[in-house]
Amino acid sequence: MSPLALLLIAIIIALPIAWLISEFRGSRTLRITLGILAIGATATCIWALSNVLTRFNYNAWHGGATGDLLRTSLAQIEDGHLDRVLRVWRGLDQQYQPTCDNHANYKGLVEEATLRMRGDVPIEAGSPWDASAFRSDTWVGHWEDGNGYWIVINDVGRPYDIVQSGQPRSMVHAVSVSSDFRVLTFKEGDQWLHTLTLKNKYEASYEWFDLRRGAVWEIRPVYKLIRASDQQKAMTQQDGHAETNRTSSVTNALRARSR
Repeated sequence: MSPLALLLIAIIIALPIAWLISEFRGSRTLRITLGILAIGATATCIWALSNVLTRFNYNAWHGGATGDLLRTSLAQIEDGHLDRVLRVWRGLDQQYQPTCDNHANYKGLVEEATLRMRGDVPIEAGSPWDASAFRSDTWVGHWEDGNGYWIVINDVGRPYDIVQSGQPRSMVHAVSVSSDFRVLTFKEGDQWLHTLTLKNKYEASYEWFDLRRGAVWEIRPVYKLIRASDQQKAMTQQDGHAETNRTSSVTNALRARSR
């Protein structure tokens, strides 16, 4: 134990003793002063002890709840219920909002999640536990078909700003997205209604609807392009030294042939 902690303990013990002795031998001012200090020190100790016990309690049931969540998730995945586990985890992710005041009802949410993972409680359609696999940022990025047409979506605007390839193009407007983020629609000028429907996070069906004719013009698949990670780039990266050596070898070979 540190010297400072020992000093604090000594002061906390000494104050009530000094207050008790002053009741028999000290002046009135001294008794009042020591009484206030002793009561304050005792109250501070009780408050600190209460906080420590509360923290221990929170840590205990946080740890227990997390352990139950992990064990249930693994057991259900191993039993072939991966889709159900993913749905519950999405719902838990959307509902869990940690705060310093109420700990986000973590234990209650985990208990509800494990019941649904095990199938003891059904996942009600439209409930917070019936969460979509898609989010607002699923659409953000560069999408392209197999013919060179591309569309870039960003979330600077509300809900999105959209830029298409090809010039000239009419202005994009009336951008909207479904509540489950599965369907994105927008209009191009007064002729085209574009509808993109996600098949997964990286592929969508793109429908072009001709408003003037009142008929679908074309439906094509589009794909979200993903940038290579630094780790992927590093696997095929050539350093300058290796490239220099290779160039020198080729140069020397050509010189030898010319001789």
